[in-house]
Amino acid sequence: MTTREENELLTKVEGDAPMGRLLRQHYWIPAVLSARLEAGGAPVRVKLFGRRYVAYRTHDGRVGFLNEACPHRGVSLALARNEDNALRCIFHGWKICVSGELREVPNEAGDPEGFRKTVPVKHYPSVEGAGLVWVWLGEGEAPAAPNFEWMGLPPEQAYSCGLELNSNWLQGVEATIDSSHIALLHQSHLAHSKMDMAATRVNNAVRYKFDDTPYGYRAAALRETPTGECVARVTEFVMPYYGLIPPINTGDDQDRTVIIAVPIDDEHLIQWYIYYNTRRPTDSMKRAQRANTWPMAGGIVQDADRAWGQNRQLMAHGNHTGFTEIVVEDFVTQVSMGPIVDRSDEYLCSADQAIVRLRRHLLQALKKFMANETPTSALPGSRDYSGITATGGRLPSMDADWRALPR
Repeated sequence: MTTREENELLTKVEGDAPMGRLLRQHYWIPAVLSARLEAGGAPVRVKLFGRRYVAYRTHDGRVGFLNEACPHRGVSLALARNEDNALRCIFHGWKICVSGELREVPNEAGDPEGFRKTVPVKHYPSVEGAGLVWVWLGEGEAPAAPNFEWMGLPPEQAYSCGLELNSNWLQGVEATIDSSHIALLHQSHLAHSKMDMAATRVNNAVRYKFDDTPYGYRAAALRETPTGECVARVTEFVMPYYGLIPPINTGDDQDRTVIIAVPIDDEHLIQWYIYYNTRRPTDSMKRAQRANTWPMAGGIVQDADRAWGQNRQLMAHGNHTGFTEIVVEDFVTQVSMGPIVDRSDEYLCSADQAIVRLRRHLLQALKKFMANETPTSALPGSRDYSGITATGGRLPSMDADWRALPR
């Protein structure tokens, strides 16, 4: 059982909250879509952990990531001119380059060259991958950037999209690694699926088996079929907020899905989805469909007074939830819990073992961090993500070794 004190530690990320400091110091954060940053174009405001930043792309294509407030008087650098591979504040003309160097202070009459070198400007390392800008918000030297298999793929093989939701970041992570809801919440969508995903409808009860790893854990959700076989879906949880989801159907050429729940503040998150394929271009039809439906979903799922857009007529005609999009079903249930769930009121069952393990991993990392130690998942030897791939398939029986499934 999670206590209220533990729940506070797990969920609070703003200011000097230990969890926020842990995440900023030891883990890279997907912050903004690369496509939003036009070379020489307007800076984009980004809010993470209750703090405001701006991201921008220089004329020569580099990405800058700075605190939003100009170090002079705090004017928003979202208003700045993007010129000569730097941002110039429109208020007094202070000019900051992509590396964080203050280049010009035109309103300083005394010794502008000497003065500009005394002004610290906070800037943050960034890299690009899978259509996202990733940033490190910690102090000191940045750790190696994530080397997941999707980071180096060309745009046609890795596609990202995201949605801001009115819920705490941990609710997003927990929704991602919970396999037991699939056969129940998403049953109307599974009715039209084939092969292994559809087989999860046959048995709603899920048995879990786990492997702890340096980076997190592998969670095998096992379901027995009427013929005695086992349908296995192996989700990879990578600290602190990655969920690598098995493909709907087995096969080497299937698109893969990654879900990342990033804190905007204590009561909001951005849920990033990465769809990628290491062998061929991702499904363009799915890409177009997501681009068309997700903006509408953003306006619907936040509205509790309208039951988050639930359609009872659809339910009367056989739709289980009253929602037409599988991702919206996830969003609605997550948001309906309220901004921050009081986990001390929960009654967990055996199907919640992945949730329990997630919280334990986070609390253990937090305990080490608060004792000025580096969490295991943040050690250099734990940061090689290159071979991590979610998998699934059929096994001859429930007793068969799920680790034998090819990754």
